[in-house]
Amino acid sequence: MTNRFKSLFVFMVLLGIAAPAFRAQSVLPPLSHDKIALIRKIEGRIMAPCCYTQTIRDHDSEVAEEMREEVTSMVASGKSEQDIITYYRTKYGETILVVPDGATGGLLTYTPVTIFLVSVGLLFLFIKRTAGARDAANLQLVPERTEAESLAFREKIRSEIGEVW
Repeated sequence: MTNRFKSLFVFMVLLGIAAPAFRAQSVLPPLSHDKIALIRKIEGRIMAPCCYTQTIRDHDSEVAEEMREEVTSMVASGKSEQDIITYYRTKYGETILVVPDGATGGLLTYTPVTIFLVSVGLLFLFIKRTAGARDAANLQLVPERTEAESLAFREKIRSEIGEVW
């Protein structure tokens, strides 16, 4: 009985070692250049769910490798890009996508631009009002004089500096 367990154990170990080699030799039909380009595009749109720091195209982990194989088999079976993206979004949520789709994607794209434009507009209005208020304050510092006062003021200056003005 002990020999049976030993041989069963050896068989299981050998099977465990050989399983990745068999899995790596998946039977897929040859892919066209268009399908390969589609696979690369999809791999670049999906984040690796183990850490969410790189796409599955660039990440080197078992999860990313499995996802690359899944994407390849889905494209080979004729699924569209949107079907594959929808599958992963349903499975992992919106965070699996590099750039979120739909309203969230538009919100993330246009919100910073809108905030920048509004800020520049408000800054422009602030500067314009501040400059206008400063000009108005400067005008109030110089009192308005009548023609007779202006002539008297000029005469006083001439008499003090001794020159013709």
